[in-house]
Amino acid sequence: MKSIKLLRLGRFKISFAWYDLWIGFYIDSDENILYICPIPTLLFTIKL
Repeated sequence: MKSIKLLRLGRFKISFAWYDLWIGFYIDSDENILYICPIPTLLFTIKL
């Protein structure tokens, strides 16, 4: 499944993912990525 990239600025990305139906944040320590989902399907990704 792939998300639709809406905006990318350096280490920051905003995308639409119809399959992400959660609210909150998740830190992927293996990849050093912070995922923030303020509303379902809208995903903010920050590479740490």
